[in-house]
Amino acid sequence: MRSNRTTCFSLICGLVASGFLVLGSAGCKQDASAQGYAEVPQDPVGPINCFRIVDAAQLSGQSAAELCTSALTDAPGRCFVATQDQFHELSTQDSLNLCDRATTMTPVDCYGHLRAEGVLTEDQMIDYCRTYCSLGPPPPEASNPACLSQAIENTDLSLQSAAELCLRSRTTYPVACFNEGQTLHKIADSTLVTMCSEQRRCQYYNAPPVY
Repeated sequence: MRSNRTTCFSLICGLVASGFLVLGSAGCKQDASAQGYAEVPQDPVGPINCFRIVDAAQLSGQSAAELCTSALTDAPGRCFVATQDQFHELSTQDSLNLCDRATTMTPVDCYGHLRAEGVLTEDQMIDYCRTYCSLGPPPPEASNPACLSQAIENTDLSLQSAAELCLRSRTTYPVACFNEGQTLHKIADSTLVTMCSEQRRCQYYNAPPVY
């Protein structure tokens, strides 16, 4: 049986070799700047495509909406389905926690790597591998006025709801997302406003490295 020292050394080396890094807030800033900053490609209807995936997997509507809120792409949905398929020991809530805010399948790969090591508990692996921050552009100085104009002109939302949809928006994507969501005929308008808003995104500045 390996000693704790040997086990930990093997775990750390494996993580470094595989590119799995701690995603805490300070670590996020350092990693983003060290990589020269790269924005995750954004799908205008990412939250809706995410919802379609988990809805097909029979995740409850409320949980599906929460997982997909402000998603940059359909990645949280794909992550959830893959996690449930590959790791049967995880509950639905565990998979939701692991895949929340995901922009790639990295949380799934990370969990699988640590699971094979057999050193950490499920909760520890989820906490380590989950996405704490989604890489994205810096928040705008002001919300995008075109978003509000389009929301007023192209939706049936009240002025207050339209403003909530577009608050802190950089683009008009929230309107496209909202209108696409209405085609599903199964999500309340108030839920769509929350899902499609860009407010919840954790964003970065290309700050100098933190030493």
